Amino acid sequence: MEAIKTYPNWRTILSYLVPSLAHCQVGFSTISISGFQAMTGFLSTYGHLDPKTPTGWNMGLVPQQLAASFVNLGTILGLLFSKPISRFLSRRHGLWLACVVSIVGSGLQLKHSAVGGLYARRIIIGLSNGLFIAFANAYTAETAPTYLKEKVASLFAVWFCVGGVLGAVTNNFTQGLGTSWAFKIPLTCHITIPSLLFILVVFIPESPPWLLVHGRRDAARHSLAILRGRPSSVDAVEKEILEVQKDIESHRRSKSRQSRLRQYFDLWSAPHRRRTILCIALLLTNSSSGIWLILSYGTVFFQLAGVPHPFRASIYNNVANLLGTILGLYLCARRGMRRRILMIVGCLVQAICMLGVAVTSTVMPSSSHVGVIVLLCVIVHGFSYFAFSGVLVVNLCIEIVDPRQRRRVVGIGTGVNYVTAWLIAFTMPYFINTRELNWGPKVAYIWAASNFLTGVFFFFVLPETAGCTHEKVENVFQDQTSSPEKSQSRRLSQIA
Repeated sequence: MEAIKTYPNWRTILSYLVPSLAHCQVGFSTISISGFQAMTGFLSTYGHLDPKTPTGWNMGLVPQQLAASFVNLGTILGLLFSKPISRFLSRRHGLWLACVVSIVGSGLQLKHSAVGGLYARRIIIGLSNGLFIAFANAYTAETAPTYLKEKVASLFAVWFCVGGVLGAVTNNFTQGLGTSWAFKIPLTCHITIPSLLFILVVFIPESPPWLLVHGRRDAARHSLAILRGRPSSVDAVEKEILEVQKDIESHRRSKSRQSRLRQYFDLWSAPHRRRTILCIALLLTNSSSGIWLILSYGTVFFQLAGVPHPFRASIYNNVANLLGTILGLYLCARRGMRRRILMIVGCLVQAICMLGVAVTSTVMPSSSHVGVIVLLCVIVHGFSYFAFSGVLVVNLCIEIVDPRQRRRVVGIGTGVNYVTAWLIAFTMPYFINTRELNWGPKVAYIWAASNFLTGVFFFFVLPETAGCTHEKVENVFQDQTSSPEKSQSRRLSQIA
């Protein structure tokens, strides 16, 4: 089928802007909330006096664990609930629901309560993040033209980082207040993007595949015509509708032939096992890199390391993440760029940066230069992750996994990654809290090792897919080799 050429109009552009803003809100709330634990105003409300900490306040181990990790737990629940919810609510209505949950969660946190109430509200915020991610990704996957899907999905990382910069800047402006308003003002700002999204969703068309699944063919045709812009011919729109309908029917037939449990078991059978493991490993680089340590406890980490002006340092770090993401998009767009090498180099650079943080804090803990060195290492670490891994992972998963299995494999990998992120947020206070192990920046030894092991794993297992056709990638996995050249060499030797 010949793809319909898209002629952008304001509704077409808005249809891609809305899911991007959803990811911006996720980044905004994630970074902003993580910085609260370094604010005197927040700690004096939910913590207790502790002369051993840089701020003179401490939340304690369990409150710190739950306050940080419950946002991740809520995100997991949001992603899980989005599946049954999507049977009854369309993609647009799902985004509306996420906006309402986000506004309610942020509003409830403005009211002072015991720490137990704080936990519940953190879960609500995380729940909205999970709904934003699920429905924004689904809307983009179902509405973007085939040739734009990867590009639009990759841009979500840019918007997440933009939200992170906004969250860090907001915290920096309010952290000096010393009262509960230090965190209440950022929470009020959390309401801005969902409120704007709630209005903008009115003007975007519904997902055509969702409408077709629910038997609304005329509405699907009308939505697709809007999404493709003018002047889309009636025949071209009808051809794409027929193609989408064919995919839906094919999916229904495959579900009727095999039980759902059997479909997941097939992912671990001989033809698909290596692809499944590789996809999960690629998605887990989000956790093994140590980026979630910085996302969940970045400002606290800077305080413990003696970084001057830790809230400003958080801004610098998030700006570096944004610049790294932009570089990553450029590297992805370059033809012939060897993605396997980029992944391995990225892991090694991140390992060196984390080792630099840990060794510096061990060798000269009292030096006035430690904070500056730690900040530089963390900035390079974040830049390297988003440039060499964060964006590339999505493209590699698309290239490696069989298209018929892609949704299930990526779903499993994403789920495992979010559970791992929750475990990181839950366990890290035991290592960094001044009343527990009190490792502080020395916890980076863990992430230096994990990055190094990830790089070694990719060196031996990850194949090079840059510039390869689908047939060449298939041959690589059938021959169990690490590159198309080796696969071709093996086939020629067999013929000889």
